Amino acid sequence: MRRSCQSERYAGRPMLLPATLLALLLAAPMMGPGQSAAIAVVADEPGAVVLPHASILQTVAADLDDDGRREVIRLVLGEGEAVLAEVHGLDPGGWRLRGEPIEVVPPSRVGTRIDPVYQSTPVRLLVRRVDGAEHVTVASQPHFEEIDVGPPCCLVLHDLSIEDGSALRRSASGPIDFTDAIIVLDLDGDGTDELLSTRSLPPEGDIGFPILARVHRWADGAFGPPMETRLPVGSGDSPFRLGDSDGVPGDEAAIISSLGPQGIFRIRLADHDALTLDAAGFVAAQAIAVPLGDSRGVAVVGPVAGLMVAEWPPGEPVSPPVAESFVANGRIVGTVAVGGQPRLVIHQPASDAIHLLGLPGLLPPQGITITRSPAAAAFSDLPLAPFSGPLPGGGADGEPLIIHGGRLIPSPGDATVSGTSLMATLAGAEPLGLVGDGDLIALHHGPVGRTAPGQDGGALVVPTLLDQAWTSIAPFDLAREPEADDGDLEPSLRDAVRIDARDGIAVGRGGFIAEVTAPPGSRVVAADFDPSVVRTPIVVPASGRVDAPFVPPAVATANPRYQATLLVLTPAGHAHLATWDVRVLTGPPPVEVSVSTPFGSSAVEISGRAAPYATVRVDGRRIDMSAGGGFATTVSVPPWPTDVGVEVDDQLGNVARRTVSVIGVFDYRGLPWVPITAALVAVVGVFLFLRVPRSRPLPRRADDDAALEELEPD
Repeated sequence: MRRSCQSERYAGRPMLLPATLLALLLAAPMMGPGQSAAIAVVADEPGAVVLPHASILQTVAADLDDDGRREVIRLVLGEGEAVLAEVHGLDPGGWRLRGEPIEVVPPSRVGTRIDPVYQSTPVRLLVRRVDGAEHVTVASQPHFEEIDVGPPCCLVLHDLSIEDGSALRRSASGPIDFTDAIIVLDLDGDGTDELLSTRSLPPEGDIGFPILARVHRWADGAFGPPMETRLPVGSGDSPFRLGDSDGVPGDEAAIISSLGPQGIFRIRLADHDALTLDAAGFVAAQAIAVPLGDSRGVAVVGPVAGLMVAEWPPGEPVSPPVAESFVANGRIVGTVAVGGQPRLVIHQPASDAIHLLGLPGLLPPQGITITRSPAAAAFSDLPLAPFSGPLPGGGADGEPLIIHGGRLIPSPGDATVSGTSLMATLAGAEPLGLVGDGDLIALHHGPVGRTAPGQDGGALVVPTLLDQAWTSIAPFDLAREPEADDGDLEPSLRDAVRIDARDGIAVGRGGFIAEVTAPPGSRVVAADFDPSVVRTPIVVPASGRVDAPFVPPAVATANPRYQATLLVLTPAGHAHLATWDVRVLTGPPPVEVSVSTPFGSSAVEISGRAAPYATVRVDGRRIDMSAGGGFATTVSVPPWPTDVGVEVDDQLGNVARRTVSVIGVFDYRGLPWVPITAALVAVVGVFLFLRVPRSRPLPRRADDDAALEELEPD
């Protein structure tokens, strides 16, 4: 399997750090290459549970009955597009549904009849505090366009509660005119949250786009008639909670206006529950209230100003910057205490790093960079991003905690005061807060690339069904444990063969199957050849085992290659990743064969080379191969030409067959017959030359007087 989890380095130039900040830096060491190996099985998660499946619209955590144990509340889709509220609480026997689901929006379809009043009704859950106790309010907006008396309506507010072990709903206000957004904040700082609702008004003759803002104050167990204020800025669907930025007790809201006057505007409480507006004097993309020593101010990210902190006195524009930072294109995450000192947390999407900057001076000059965990880094190229943001409600002691890419900043319960710790990546999961006795964490596992509605409010719109969303509850200590072996997974495979460490695996035309072992309730997500396109997750059953099929892309080229990706998401927020470089074998495997016959032996040697992952049979017998794919064997044959079959099977349905002709004892076919023939001809020629007869003269005797006489003519 190709390793996809790479180490990262801290950003920035070398510098000297204070002791506590240096301890923080050293508490987040990077893991070098080769320090971990892939695991085959995802470990079980004792104590983690998955709530029953439902079509989820929103999920929050709150203590409805004020018994010190937070419940998990979900908005789910019912029959006929009805919206139901489920309340799940912890009993001695485990997590149980408190009574029956509560209908908070009636069905818009009853048989063939459509009720326009409840068709496409905006609805959301709000978590607020009343004298330190948590309340959950259901804000819905049916389409009552006409009524007999009074203005059109209706923003409807109901509170959820638990009585005699069952969840109930009761009215929290009378009907109110329509609104575009509703948020929760404590405007006067008395420990009881108010609701701020806003609605855009028709544009005026000039460039003004006014909004109507209402303050809903809680008293005597209900919201009284709201105090209305007309503010000369829009739009009404974009207010957000700013916090205490002016030093006056209580929170403020803000609007970043894109209609009419441009810039960021603060909404604060004036006398008699009226609201007033302060213009910052510049355009901003983000803002949050922060402490500035003994005073309060704002941290602002803007296209011109960059990142800066400044004071914002009541009724005045933002003062000149107290400090500015070099951090570019950052996003404000929140604030956190490190070593007892406040830090501004900035996320840089480009590097996916977190910067902790001291307040008010945004010092040290380069801050401290907290990189992702190795497991989170493995998800950098996938749409299933690890969670980055504050833990709702803070930690066990209510202190602000930031979770970024598999790191908890700071780490609660550690002996050191400024440590970070690796924890579950929370890829595709959002923490809802600590529940039960405070030792459990509730997680909303949402679809890829979509953020679930928050508990502090926002735009009041028709909720979007969160496809494939699910809810889990796990021990917080379990969620704080990092992924084993950096989340690198290597499950068992069927219908696939290992090529080598560089080339990955080979499969046939039908693809392959990954055999996944993981905690029950985990989701297994597969992407066949495009990591950005994932299929419907597979739910791991109670057995803890599931098969994930991978089908190759339909292409016409021979032996195509592609990358397959497997994600395993567990109830405790751990995420494991496996990737393979896949070669689809569409033809017979390559093979080379050679033969030789030792002189005088009937055992003929057959050798060759094939793909290392293939199997070789010679004359029907399987032959062992070397790591490089070489093979050799002997076959006994008679001293005349005999055919022997060689078969190479790649184990994926592709077979290459070769037939070789061999001769035992002496394979004369391999002799150099041309020179041998020439030599034989020469030998025969010499022999024949020597065998031809020759004539020679007879010897003369002593008494032989014969002489050659000269004859003369007559």
